[in-house]
Amino acid sequence: MLKKLFLSTLFISTALFAMHDFELNLNEKDVDLRLGLDVGQFNESIEPESVLLKFRLMKGDEAHASLPYAQDTNWLYEGGFIIQNSTPFAPGLTLGMGVKLTYSPLTQDHKAIMALPIGVIGRYQLPIDGFIPLYVGAEVYYAPEVLSFKSTQNLSQFQTSFDIELMERGQITTGYRWMNNTREDIGGTYHYNQSWYLGFRFLF
Repeated sequence: MLKKLFLSTLFISTALFAMHDFELNLNEKDVDLRLGLDVGQFNESIEPESVLLKFRLMKGDEAHASLPYAQDTNWLYEGGFIIQNSTPFAPGLTLGMGVKLTYSPLTQDHKAIMALPIGVIGRYQLPIDGFIPLYVGAEVYYAPEVLSFKSTQNLSQFQTSFDIELMERGQITTGYRWMNNTREDIGGTYHYNQSWYLGFRFLF
């Protein structure tokens, strides 16, 4: 009896507070995988959903890229963290900021994309009563020359999203992403990916 009570309590606690997320975004050419881990679930001194570890694995296609030296797109890797909080002056609005390491070897590693961009994020639940929850979001990251490495002179990223919560802890997401980098070796601006996407997000 006590074992069943303990398991039930553990399940309920996990359902109430666990807010890790997994996201898969697709279009006809690209695949984008994202994982967010809520540090508050591992450290009791940190408020849940306030500090997140973020990881990303993306394979962009040449059709949505413009790269120097006729390079092919390669896997893009990202890892970093975000500190966020809800805002008291706007119910439903969450704002945050963070930093991440972005790296893609492309097909010539000495000309790879590598930077440490700093960014801000925002997500807002639309105040629509009597309907399924709807969210809009955006994130902007930028790495100046001092935080850019290899042949990357600076890096900028922008992404928007529109999410529909069709079920508890399950959302359909769509949006647009854009990633540009300036090359110090040839002095031009190129993009790794610019495209629309459709995907889903699970909270667990």
